[in-house]
Amino acid sequence: MNEDAYRLARARAVRVVPLAAADDQLRVWQQAVATVERRLVEVALPGGVRGVVVRWAPDVEPVSGVVADSETHREATPSQLLTLGAALRLCWPDPDRSSPYPGRAVAEEDVLAACAPRDGGLLREGIALIGQASAYRYALRTLRACGYLAPDAGDGLVRLGPMVAAWSERDIDELRRGYGCLPCALRE
Repeated sequence: MNEDAYRLARARAVRVVPLAAADDQLRVWQQAVATVERRLVEVALPGGVRGVVVRWAPDVEPVSGVVADSETHREATPSQLLTLGAALRLCWPDPDRSSPYPGRAVAEEDVLAACAPRDGGLLREGIALIGQASAYRYALRTLRACGYLAPDAGDGLVRLGPMVAAWSERDIDELRRGYGCLPCALRE
């Protein structure tokens, strides 16, 4: 098997490939993506380790089938979209001055509060409040597993993940234009 094809298959499977301190490892990855319309996006991993994510080149828009086809396309649930929007808004406080990744770390409870405000709705106390936020807690786990949010470090904080680092400039510009529509806590 072609070594470059093997590397790209591995990158797809593990999503984020950690890089050793040696510079030739990065050069090997650059060579692997050079001829297949892909690009490398550098990301920061826990412990100060560098890593890369392999993404499509900026001018390539692959088609993965018909959008409504459940065999090839799985849509995010409303709770996942709302949770990602809240995390993005809170972790990316100034869209005019920076790109979203890596953003800042925010409390998980702040993200949940932006999704399911305590002051709103009929459910307000005790077990009812936990039930109201459970879909958003599940969405946090799903978004972490998919790489849109960084893995849980056990510190109660939410961080943007490597998939956000791989967003194109066109996508980020679109998010900047719609930043005011992203969910936020009531105190904002």
